[in-house]
Amino acid sequence: MRWTKLAADEVQPTWDAQLLRFRDQSLFQSVRWGQYKGTRGWAPHYFRADADGVVVAMLQALVRRYPLRTVVAWCPGGPVGCLDTCSSDSMKELAEQMEARRLYCRASFLRIGTRDEVQYLSANGWSRPGRPVGAGTTAVWDLRQSEEQLLAGLNRNWRYSLRQAQQRNLRVERFDAPPVRELAQLCRSMNAAKGIGGSVEPSEVAALFEALGDRALVYGCRNQAGELVAFHACAIQGDRAWELVAATSDEARRSGASFVLLWTMMLECRGRGVTHFDLAGVDHVRAPGVASFKRWTGAEEVEWLGEWEWSSSRLLRRVVNIRAARRSTAALP
Repeated sequence: MRWTKLAADEVQPTWDAQLLRFRDQSLFQSVRWGQYKGTRGWAPHYFRADADGVVVAMLQALVRRYPLRTVVAWCPGGPVGCLDTCSSDSMKELAEQMEARRLYCRASFLRIGTRDEVQYLSANGWSRPGRPVGAGTTAVWDLRQSEEQLLAGLNRNWRYSLRQAQQRNLRVERFDAPPVRELAQLCRSMNAAKGIGGSVEPSEVAALFEALGDRALVYGCRNQAGELVAFHACAIQGDRAWELVAATSDEARRSGASFVLLWTMMLECRGRGVTHFDLAGVDHVRAPGVASFKRWTGAEEVEWLGEWEWSSSRLLRRVVNIRAARRSTAALP
């Protein structure tokens, strides 16, 4: 089973539609996500594996090139489909198609892994990275229920906080044109309050929502003075939605704005045919409060097969992991 690299004109018309055929499809393997990451210095490359004329696996690799034909490939949410395309021989072929003398590839599999899959990856030169970029555990909210059932599935404290916030008549609105400067400023203020280094610029926020277009939903909450005090954003692909980024001020946390925002956004997603809402990473050690907020929605905690790395060079593997350890936690996805 071999990867075939697709030309740019082969990708746009059919890629996302073919992606929806796979159970482990995700927004992060879509063309629009590749376009967004293209604004962040990554060049999306598209590969497809066929068997008897049927597409059995797909891969969007986000690539950065360095001197001496050194290539770093980041594959969020992929590859999707048949895992046989991750054999050691397939990875060497992938390096050849990328014209790489040295290749480092990190994949993030958004699928529930089996023991056989773990053994297969290990036997083919893959290993767990020393410093993962994202969380390997998430919370998936099943929206194939009535609103009453979803409400009943909330943790008692979550339901109480939602009711209290709703009674405060908070000014909640959906942004058809996200106010990127206000969103970026709120992210910076929240990060500063938490002692998180780095910054979020309006240009980054604008690039995210411009690339996602109508797939993105952004809800915000303003106080009586009209100031933005909280927002939540997600994106929809097929019958699934993924939370992207959220920020709250101290004022919003006291009023329970996040409870109203997430509940309102979830109902909008459900109305658009979304059956599963991925609330993004759950980290009980570094962010226990956020983890509880997500888990108390009644969402199921799911452990993915997660992040794995493959490299033709031990030195390159070490360098990439050192740089990953220095990555700012303030960064957008």
